[in-house]
Amino acid sequence: MVESPVARLWLGRALFIGLMLLLMFIQLLPLQTAPQKWAAPDIILATTLLWTARRPDLVPVWSVALIFVIADLLFLRAPGLMAALVVIATEILRARAHDLRAAPFPVEWMTAGFLIIGVTIGNRAVLAVVMTAQAPLALTLTQMALTIIAYPVVAVLSQVLFGINRPAPGEVDSRGQKI
Repeated sequence: MVESPVARLWLGRALFIGLMLLLMFIQLLPLQTAPQKWAAPDIILATTLLWTARRPDLVPVWSVALIFVIADLLFLRAPGLMAALVVIATEILRARAHDLRAAPFPVEWMTAGFLIIGVTIGNRAVLAVVMTAQAPLALTLTQMALTIIAYPVVAVLSQVLFGINRPAPGEVDSRGQKI
């Protein structure tokens, strides 16, 4: 049975959305009821940035917006703020995805790290301007740092479990255009 490129594209997009929903579900599970002194990394953000850097065709802008609006509502964040910031970050990354293909992994990691820092600072700045209650700065910085540190782990797991790697030179998408 021959698998068409269009079916493979939509299967990859469905896999991304399903994975994000699974990660949200796991994050919402009440595994620990006592408050923690540190914040876990934002694996949803790291995975979204990684998949956008490596396979931008599998992560359309509408799916990023949808996933992060749902996450904003489920995690009781300012509705749409994190979604807007992540959409901006993924579009910046999508514009540089072709250049990152030839770059070594530390350059990709550093680019994603700067975008994670930008999303975190942008989120805190907007919440400060509108005088909304925020998590302590140390907790936010811990989550930001752990998200940057977790990026290589997410990269390895995405490549091993889902085959998300950088496109080969000359690889084409479902429309015959170079990726």
